[in-house]
Amino acid sequence: MNRISTSGAHAALVQYMLKNESALNSAEVQEATSAKATTYAGLAATGVGGNVKLLVNLESEVSYSSTLITNADTAVTKIDAIASDITSISSIATSLKTAISEAMSTDQTSRSTYQEEASGWLTDVASILNDTYGGQYLFGGSDTNHAPVSVDSATYPAQTSSSSADTSYYSGDDTLATVRLSSTQSVSYGVTAGDPSIEKLMRALSMISNTNPLDDTTLTTALDLVNDASDGLSDIGQTLSDTSSRIQTASSHLSDINSFATTQSSDLKSVDLAEVSTTVTTLQTSLEATMQAIAASQKMSLANYL
Repeated sequence: MNRISTSGAHAALVQYMLKNESALNSAEVQEATSAKATTYAGLAATGVGGNVKLLVNLESEVSYSSTLITNADTAVTKIDAIASDITSISSIATSLKTAISEAMSTDQTSRSTYQEEASGWLTDVASILNDTYGGQYLFGGSDTNHAPVSVDSATYPAQTSSSSADTSYYSGDDTLATVRLSSTQSVSYGVTAGDPSIEKLMRALSMISNTNPLDDTTLTTALDLVNDASDGLSDIGQTLSDTSSRIQTASSHLSDINSFATTQSSDLKSVDLAEVSTTVTTLQTSLEATMQAIAASQKMSLANYL
C-alpha cells in the first residue's frame, strides 16, 4: 500500500510541476514582451475573450489612420513645394510689370533689353513649372511622370497682342492630386501649368519676347495680362494655404484618433510588469519546492522498495 500511495503522490507532484512550469514559461514571456500574449488566440486564453474583436478593430484603426496621416503629411509637403513655386512665379510677374512700365517710358528702338529679360523669364517660369517632388512633376495634373511644360517654338508658337488663350506649352491634364482624409472624405489640391493665370503670364512673356519692334500696343496688352495673372496667382497661393491648413487640421484629428486607439489597444494587450514579475518569482519558488518534493518522493519510494 505504501508503494501505491507513494507512486500516486509522485505522479501528482509531477503533474503539479508541469503545470507550474507551463505557467512560469507563459509568465516569463509576458515579462519579456510586456504583453499578455503574442497571438489573438493566446490573448483569448488569458481572459481578454470578447475584447479580442475590439482589439482587432483598434489595431485596424491604428493602421488605417497611420496611412492617412502619412499621406496627409506628404500632401502638405507637396503643397508647400507648389506654393513656393507659385511665389517664385509671382515674383517674376512682379518683375515683368516693372519692366513693362520701364519699357513704356523708353524709346521703342531701345526696348531690346526688356525683350531679352522677358525671354529669360519665360524660360525660368517653364523650368519652375517642371519642378518635381519625390520624382513626380508637380504641375502636370495626373501625368506626374513627364515634364508638363515646353516653350520651344515648335511647341509653343510666338504670341502676339492679338493672341487668345493658348496652352500649347502644356502637355498635362486638368486632374488635380487628391488626398484621402477619412473613409468618406478626400481633398483635391495643387494647380496645373495650364491654369488661366499661368497661361496669361506665359502669353505676356512670349508677346514681349517675340514682338519686333516691341510697340506700345503689345506692352499695354501684356501689362493687362500680367496684372490679371498676378491677381490669379495671389488667389492660387491663398487657396493652397487654405487647403494646407484644412489637411493639417484633419491630420491632427487623425493623430488624436490614432493615439487613442493605440492606447486602448495597448491597454488590452499589456500586462502589469510589477504584477507579472511577482508572479514569475512566486512560480519559480513553487517550482523549485515541487522539484525538491519530487526528489524527496523518489528517495522515499526507493527506500520503501528496498
